[in-house]
Amino acid sequence: MLLQWCTLSPAGPSKLSAIRFSSPSRVNSIKIFPTNVQPFGQCPDIIARTEPEAFFLDVYFNAHPVGSPVDAKQKLKAPNALMPTVIPYAGGIVEYAVNMGSEFATRLMIVRGDFETVSMAIYGDVVSDTPPKSTTYSPISLPTHSSVPLVPALDAAKSNDPTALARSLLALIPNAPSLSLVIRLMFCLKQPNDDWELPEFPHLYSDLNEEEMDIDLDTAFRCLSRPVVDDVSSEQLHRFARKVAEAVGPRDDAQSYLIAGILSRSASQTPEFTQALMQALELETIFDPSTLDEDALFTLLDASTNPDVSRLLKASWFLNVLRAVLALPTVTPEMKKACRRLSDRVGSWTVFEQALSGVPDADYTRAALFLKDIGKEEKSFGIWLSCITTHEDLFAKIRDAPAYEGVYPLDLMSSLNPSEEITHSEFMAFVRAYVGVASVLAVYAWSDSLPNLHCRERTLGVLRLWQEIPGYRAIISPLLLLPQMTFRLECMTIGNDPPTTAGINAESLLFALAANPQSFLNPDFVRCVRGWEPWSLTWINERERADIERAAKLADEGLGRAVEEIVGFAKEGHNAILDQGRIRALRVAVAVIMHTLEDNTESGTKCGDWSVLEAVWGEHTHGLLNYAIDVFARISVEVRQGFSLTPSPSPTIGLEPLLLVANESLHLIASLHPLSITTSRVVRMLVSGVLDIYSCSDIASHESVANSAVRDAALLVKHACTNVLCAFSRSSQDQPKCASSTVLRTLFEQGLQSDNIDPARRVLSAFDLVLRVLADDGDVAAAGWVSTVIPQILTPLTLFFRHLEPMHKVQLVQRLVSLDRDVLGLGEFLVQGEVKRLAGLLKVMAERGVITQWEVGAGLEFVAGLMEGEDGDWCISALQQSECGTIMTGLLEASLYSKHLGTIAGRLAENPESLGIELGLSVVTTLLRGVQVQEPSVCRMNAFGLVSAVLETTDEKDRDPERLLWEVGHALGAVVESNDNLSSLDSESVVNTLLLLDSPSQSDLHGLTSEQWVKLCTHLETSLPPNMLPMLPIIKGFHPSPSSPPTILFLPSTLTLPVYDLISLLQPPAPLPSTPPPKRKSPSQDVLGLVAISPPTAVLRSPAVTGLTKTYTRNDFRELRQLPSARQNTSRLPSMHVDDFLQVEMSSSPLAQPVVPSGDLLNLSPSFNMGKENGYI
Repeated sequence: MLLQWCTLSPAGPSKLSAIRFSSPSRVNSIKIFPTNVQPFGQCPDIIARTEPEAFFLDVYFNAHPVGSPVDAKQKLKAPNALMPTVIPYAGGIVEYAVNMGSEFATRLMIVRGDFETVSMAIYGDVVSDTPPKSTTYSPISLPTHSSVPLVPALDAAKSNDPTALARSLLALIPNAPSLSLVIRLMFCLKQPNDDWELPEFPHLYSDLNEEEMDIDLDTAFRCLSRPVVDDVSSEQLHRFARKVAEAVGPRDDAQSYLIAGILSRSASQTPEFTQALMQALELETIFDPSTLDEDALFTLLDASTNPDVSRLLKASWFLNVLRAVLALPTVTPEMKKACRRLSDRVGSWTVFEQALSGVPDADYTRAALFLKDIGKEEKSFGIWLSCITTHEDLFAKIRDAPAYEGVYPLDLMSSLNPSEEITHSEFMAFVRAYVGVASVLAVYAWSDSLPNLHCRERTLGVLRLWQEIPGYRAIISPLLLLPQMTFRLECMTIGNDPPTTAGINAESLLFALAANPQSFLNPDFVRCVRGWEPWSLTWINERERADIERAAKLADEGLGRAVEEIVGFAKEGHNAILDQGRIRALRVAVAVIMHTLEDNTESGTKCGDWSVLEAVWGEHTHGLLNYAIDVFARISVEVRQGFSLTPSPSPTIGLEPLLLVANESLHLIASLHPLSITTSRVVRMLVSGVLDIYSCSDIASHESVANSAVRDAALLVKHACTNVLCAFSRSSQDQPKCASSTVLRTLFEQGLQSDNIDPARRVLSAFDLVLRVLADDGDVAAAGWVSTVIPQILTPLTLFFRHLEPMHKVQLVQRLVSLDRDVLGLGEFLVQGEVKRLAGLLKVMAERGVITQWEVGAGLEFVAGLMEGEDGDWCISALQQSECGTIMTGLLEASLYSKHLGTIAGRLAENPESLGIELGLSVVTTLLRGVQVQEPSVCRMNAFGLVSAVLETTDEKDRDPERLLWEVGHALGAVVESNDNLSSLDSESVVNTLLLLDSPSQSDLHGLTSEQWVKLCTHLETSLPPNMLPMLPIIKGFHPSPSSPPTILFLPSTLTLPVYDLISLLQPPAPLPSTPPPKRKSPSQDVLGLVAISPPTAVLRSPAVTGLTKTYTRNDFRELRQLPSARQNTSRLPSMHVDDFLQVEMSSSPLAQPVVPSGDLLNLSPSFNMGKENGYI
C-alpha cells in the first residue's frame, strides 16, 4: 500500500528532510519520479519535481521494534537507533526495494543529500506494536513458484533472428555500421588508434588489388589487418589466394606462423574468402611437427573456429602432426594445451553441426561445451560469431529451428543435464540465446568505444536483465570476463559521482561476476576489483566491496595464500564464523587449488599436483586433504541446522552459497584424494558429512522449492556427493577394499541415525548413495571385491536392509546379487533372513496388532518383488529352503491374506516338483484362498491348474482331503458367484483337482449352494473335452454343502497416525520437577558464618569467614528486610532439608482436595472465573 507521497526539499546547513509516519510502518520500497511525470493516473494534478537529474540520497530509518513481548517501560528505554542506507539516483522512474525485516518498523524517515527537490512514493504496510493473536486455525497453501517470461523483443532464445535485438540497439547510433562489421572490428581485427581518428572510419577496408605484382607472406598478412568489403568480387578473392599460395616456400617456423595468421585473419571475413584460401593452399606441405611452435598453434586454434578451416584441419595428416608435436621431447606444457584444444576443437565443430541439424544421438552436451571453449578468447569468440551470422547455411538452421516451449533457456554448459536428456529444441534455444547475447556484447563494445551514451546505457540495461535470468546468466557471465569487457566495465565504475545508470548497471554486472569464484581466476577481473577505492562505488556497499577485494587479493597472491585460507579455517573448528565474506574467500581458495590441479589434464603433466604439495609444505603443514574434510564438515553442520526437526536460530546466510561452497569442497576432496593417505576415522567423518548434506540437498532440490538457484545448487551437491564417495570407495591405494568397507559401513550405520533430521529422508538418502557406490561398473564388479568387502560389513548391512521400504529392498538385493555372481550367495542370505524374521513376527502378531501385520505385509511385498524380476529363479530356490510354508500357514490360520502372498504362491507353484509336502500344501491352500477373496493377481493366473499340478506331485496319503475340499468348495462358490458365464474358468483343471481330492470318506463341497453346483456342472458338461466327459459322473458324486464364506482380512498396506498423536510426538519432553540436592557445608560455614558482621570495626574479622559476610551502611539493612525475598517464618528447622520437611508435612497433614465452584460463583469476572477459551473448564 502507498504509505506516503511527498516532494522533499532539504532544509538547514545539514540539508536534511524528514518524513514522520502516523503509526509504525514497514517500508517495502521507495519509488522516485523525475520532473514533470504524473505518478498517479487517477490524480493528474500531481506532478513530480526532482532536481537535479542525478544525486545520492542518504536515508535513515528510525528502528522501532515490533512484535516482541516487551512491556511499555522497556520500549521507552529502547535506544533511538537509525538504520542507514544509500540510494544512488541516476534519473528516470526508479524503484528501490527496502528490506526492513519482520522485527522492526519505523515511524521516522530522514533524507539527506545534494538535491533541490525529490518526489517519491513510499510503499509498505502499517504494523501494530502488539499484533493480534490468531485464535482460529486457517490453512495456508504452500507457495508456488512461477517464472515470468521475458517479452519477445528481449527473449533471443525464442526469436527466429536472435540478432534482431542487437541490430535494434545498434540503430540507436547515428550512421552505425553493419553488425557483421562491428563484430570484426571489436573482436577479430582491432584497428589502431590512428584509424579511429580518420573521417572514413569505420569503413576502412583491405585493398586486395593494391599489390599487382607478386607479394610475400608478410605483406599478405599485414594486408588482412583490415576487414574485406562484403561485396568484393570472387575473382579478386581467388587471385589473392593464388598470390598467397605462390609465396609459400620451404618449411620454417616463420612461414608456418604467417600462414596460420592469414587463415586466422581471413576466418572472420566473407565465407568465400576462406574457401578460396583453402582451395589454393596445400597445408600438408606447410605444417609439420618441426615448424609448429606455440604461437602458430594458438593462432591455428583461433583459425579453426571457422567451420571451413576446421574441416580442412580435421584431416588425418594434421591430427598426426599434432600427435607428433605432443611426442616431442622439447614440447612445453603450453604447447600440449594448445595441441589438445586444437584437436578437440576441429572435432567439436562436426559435433556442433550435427547438433544444429538435430541428427539422432547428437551429443548436445559436447556441442555446448564447444561454445564454452570458444568464449575463452576474444578472437575465437569473434570468429565464431562472425561465421554463425554470415554463413547462410548455419544461420538458416538457427532460423528454422523448432519452437521452444520452456520459459528460459537451459544452462547446458554446466554439464548438469546428460546429453540424452536434452532435446533438439532445448539445444537450439540455448544456441539462439548465445548468439543473441554475443551480438549485444558486440554492440556494447562499439557504443562504449565511440562513445554513445544512450546506446551504451540501453545495452547495459539489457545485459543486466539477462544476468538475473537463469540460462542467460550462464552464457553472459563467462563472456563478460573477456579482457576488453572487464576493462570497459572497470572504466565505468570509476568516478561515478553523480551516479549514472550505466555505472550502476556496470557495478551490478561485476558484482554478479564476483559471486562466481571462477571469475577470480581471471587476472583482468582481479585487477578490476582491486582497483576500487573505499567508498567509491554506488551500487555495491562498502562491506561487499571489502569482501570482494579480500577474495581478489587471495587469488592474486596465489596458491600459497589459498592453502593458508583452507588450513586456517579448518583449524578454527566449530568456532569458525561463516558469513558471506568468509564463504567467498573459501570458494576462491578452493578454485585456486582446483585450477592448479586441473593443469594435469590440460598440460598432460603432473606439475599441478607437485605445485599443490609444494604450497602445502611451504605453509609448514601437511595433510591438506584432512583440512579440506574439516572445512566440509563445518559447512555440513551449518547446512544441517537449516533442516533440523527442532526449532533452531534463523541462519545468517542463505542456503545457496552454503551449498555451492560444499559442492566445490567436495570436488577438491575428490581431487586431493589420490595425493593423500587417509585414515578410517577421516573417511567416516567425510561420509557422515556427505550423508548429512546429501539429505538436505535432496529436500532442497525438490520442485516445490521456489528458488531455482537453490535447486540447481542442490543438484550440484548431490552429484558431487556421489563422485566423492565413488572416488574413496574405488581407491587405488594399497588397501582399496578397506576404504570401500569403511564407506559402506558408515552409510549403513549413519543412515539409521536421524541426528535431528527427518529419519525417513535420511534412510532414503543413505540408500541412494549405497546404490551409487555399488554401481555395477568394472571397478566394483572386479573379481574378489564383493567377497572381500561385504563379509566385513554384513551385520550393519542386514540392519540397514531391514529399515528399507520393500521396493528399495528389492533394488538393493538385486544390485548385490548382480555383483556377487553366485560367489557368496548374498541374495539367498538376505531373503532367508527376511523370511525367518517374518516367521518370528507371526508368533507375536496377535499381541502387537496392526503394526506387526503391516510389517509382515511389507516383507511379503519385498519377496514378491524379487520373484517378479527377470532373474527371480534364485529367489524361488531360496524360498524353497526357508520357512515360507510356515508363514503361509500362519497367515491363513489367522484369516489374513495379502495380494503379494498370492503372487509368491503362484511363482512357487510353477515348479511343483521342487516343493516339499508342507510347502506344496501351503501353496495350494494359499492359491485357493486367493480365489475365494477374488484377489486380482490370483484371478489372472490359472489357479486351479497350478493347484492340480502341485497336488499331482504329492502322495494321496499326504493330502488332507477334508481341509482342501473345504477350500476348493468355497473357491468354486466365489467363482460361480462372481461370474455369469464362467468363461474364464479352466474346466479341465477343476475336474483334475476334484479327482485328486476324491475320497470315499469325504464327498461334501462346503461353500456351494445347490443352484451354484447345478450351474457349475452345467458349465462342465458344455466345456469339457470329449475324453474327460466320462469323469463327469464322479464329479457329480460330490454333494454341495452351503456354508457361510470365511471372514478373511487383508494385511494393511499403510499405517495411519491421528493428528493428535502426531502433535504429541512433536512436543518437546516436559522437564521432570526436582529439588536440588542440599549443599555441602564448608568448614567455615558454622553458626558464626550466618551472621552479618557490622560495623566494619567489628571484633570478628577472621579471614576464614568468607561465606555470607557483608558490611552494611546507612539503611541497607532496612532495605534488605523489605525485599520480598526476605526469609519467611516457617516451622521447618534450619537444619532440615526441604524434601524431608515436605515428606513430614504430607504424612501428618490431610490432603486438601479442590472444590468445584457452583452457582453464581461461575459468574465472577476474570481472573476468578477462568474461561473455556483458556482451556481450564
